[in-house]
Amino acid sequence: MTRLLWTMLLSAASVLQYGAAAPTWPSSVDELEDIMQLNTGYRARGFANPVTPCDMATGNVFTGDGGLDASIVFELGGNQGDNIGSAFPSTLTVLAPYLSKRSSMADIIAMGMYTAVRSCAGPAIAVKAGRVDATGAGPVGVPLPQNSAFTFQNQFARVGFNQTEMIQVVACGHTLGGVHSANFPQIVPPGSAPNEVRNFDTTVKFDERLAVEYTSGTTQDPLVVGPSTNVGRNSDTKVFNIDGNVTIATMANPTTFQNTCKVLLAKMIDVVPSGVTLTDPIVPYDVKPTALQLTLLAGGSNIQFAGEVRVKTTTRAASQIAKVELLYKDRTGGNGCGACKISTTSKGAAAGFDENFAFYGFSSQLPSSTSISSFTVLITLTGGTTETYDNNGNGFPVQDKIMLQSPQSCVTGNKLTVVAAARSPAPASVSLDLTLKVPRNGLLVPGLQDQSVAMTKGATVGDYSLYSGSYTLDSTQVQTTKFDVSIGGGGPADTFKSTGDLEATCSPLGTGGGGTTTIISSSSTSTSSSSSSSSSSSSSTSTSTTTRPSSTLTTSTTSSTPGPTLAGYTYEGCYTDSATARVLTGKSSSTSTLTYQSCASYCAGYTYFGLEYGRECYCGNVFSNPTTPVAASDCSFKCSGDSTQICGAGNRMNIFKSTSKSPSNTTVPGYTYAGCYTDSTSDRVLYKKVYFDSKLTIEKCAAACKGYSIFGAEYGSQCYCDNAFSNPTTKVAEGDCGYVCGGDPTELCGAGNRLSVYKASP
Repeated sequence: MTRLLWTMLLSAASVLQYGAAAPTWPSSVDELEDIMQLNTGYRARGFANPVTPCDMATGNVFTGDGGLDASIVFELGGNQGDNIGSAFPSTLTVLAPYLSKRSSMADIIAMGMYTAVRSCAGPAIAVKAGRVDATGAGPVGVPLPQNSAFTFQNQFARVGFNQTEMIQVVACGHTLGGVHSANFPQIVPPGSAPNEVRNFDTTVKFDERLAVEYTSGTTQDPLVVGPSTNVGRNSDTKVFNIDGNVTIATMANPTTFQNTCKVLLAKMIDVVPSGVTLTDPIVPYDVKPTALQLTLLAGGSNIQFAGEVRVKTTTRAASQIAKVELLYKDRTGGNGCGACKISTTSKGAAAGFDENFAFYGFSSQLPSSTSISSFTVLITLTGGTTETYDNNGNGFPVQDKIMLQSPQSCVTGNKLTVVAAARSPAPASVSLDLTLKVPRNGLLVPGLQDQSVAMTKGATVGDYSLYSGSYTLDSTQVQTTKFDVSIGGGGPADTFKSTGDLEATCSPLGTGGGGTTTIISSSSTSTSSSSSSSSSSSSSTSTSTTTRPSSTLTTSTTSSTPGPTLAGYTYEGCYTDSATARVLTGKSSSTSTLTYQSCASYCAGYTYFGLEYGRECYCGNVFSNPTTPVAASDCSFKCSGDSTQICGAGNRMNIFKSTSKSPSNTTVPGYTYAGCYTDSTSDRVLYKKVYFDSKLTIEKCAAACKGYSIFGAEYGSQCYCDNAFSNPTTKVAEGDCGYVCGGDPTELCGAGNRLSVYKASP
């Protein structure tokens, strides 16, 4: 166990309360809402990984110090017994890529707790945002197993928990995980437990078994029985027995356990330093715009308006939606645009732990003379009824005073070039505002550094003036930098853009008369202080082929250079990727020793693996987001573990496909595969019997569900049985059920909120 009392406590968490008012877009929590809700499918954020770190234990409600402020970043190394073990550094490494100016590390840690518990079928707490990251280490004082009962009481009181709550929250935390021999050999002697870990109870899910087994005298909790009793480290006994076992006995009731943990774990992550104000709980939007972008077109008479609308389909399935349209207002808020209607097309589906979503994309040309100021979303159902979403009466706002010109912007080598169009009258100043991730000596999590570059005015195109600015990034910042373009003096801005979404070559802006516009004669250029050199320019040529999520990949035709060879795999080529919409979302890792062989081993059982940015490895059975083949030269980063191998680049991935049997839906005697169906942790489709097994196979699930008419495998390790669908469900694309079974990598066992369903044969 890594942090004996609190690590497993925050490897657990509880149920989202959706009673709050619908959010108004845009909101300060939009980035976190995406991370929370988009676990699988289209635009998946891929956050649902095992998470353990949290530093609430050293908070103090009396002094206002500590709490959940990400000070753990500065506290690794086992100071006075705090934060020992490998789980903290490894988990911080996994969480670090999600750090941004819109998602603090402290908020990401809180989200990690929520995610870990929902992954274990536990309840979900209301997660708030607004935590502020610490700039140094916090107080020491994590509870340790050798502490006395009196010390435990004082430590819990310091963070705002009374005696009863102390007992309850320890039971909540120790429903998952166990004690690791490497960190606590006095409690778990080496060689005495499987995998050198002694679990707290006999189940692997978030439930009341710890309390049941303790009160019945059948416990295997290493903090109650075994060597810990001889060396004064039986801390669970000390805590539970402090009131004569009265409170722990109440926690043996399933309903009491879930409801109590729901409240207390929410209370825990809300312990923050004084002066920090948290938002309301994060709730999902019914309708949410995403990736909106205005772009000035050739000649300046038209503007392209493109993006997507995400629609929640949890209670009203996507199959019930006939069409989704945007009804927009012109620049003045009127209807000078005529019909003012934009059609959309279906782009894909996604799911979180409790919600389902469908995405609808659009791209439309608008006259730049009238443009757009806001829009509402009109959903027409298959039965003819309509639903209108107006963003709580505000409309979804769109500003056209300044816009990023994505086609004219690019990242070539380490050089970022950004072009923006600002509406007349030309503003006196326009700036490129970057948020850079800067490595910090001795720390696993980078710092955020703001950098502003004055942009230089260039050509005028129609009613808009073009501005350009450049910045030389450090090699670690090419894929990870967020930036805004803004009018000086706190004016309008086009915000939260990603360098990872830019192409490697800037395109000229056509004049509309057969020529091109020179954007600028001498651009403003700045260089990162942490960059040692400026890379030479490189170019890429992309085909127009786009691969949609599927189980096949179109081989790139842009390169005539033979690809690398690897036994058991075929090389598919160099392909685009995006930090906000990963192509391969099965699992991922980052390492300083990456090679083709190590990534292939890590992704064993998956159909594809991809190498990116020199040190990143991604696995998947299907492609969760669109990708495009590009020139072989676009993948130019040397692998961190073998300089003779190439491992992608910024937003570029070398993809390999296994020649072994791809995972598939298997044949089970007496059953017929029925398809991939949606599920929800709050309203299980199949719930008469539940069976969890980290080594699950379809055959094991069928055996566990003997006597039932339907069974379904989910999330690689979960099996559900019933005689009929007990709650509404929708059959979805086979690609949605892309998790391999834990016990057989050639079989598919659903995914997050997705069931591989089998029905008894007639």
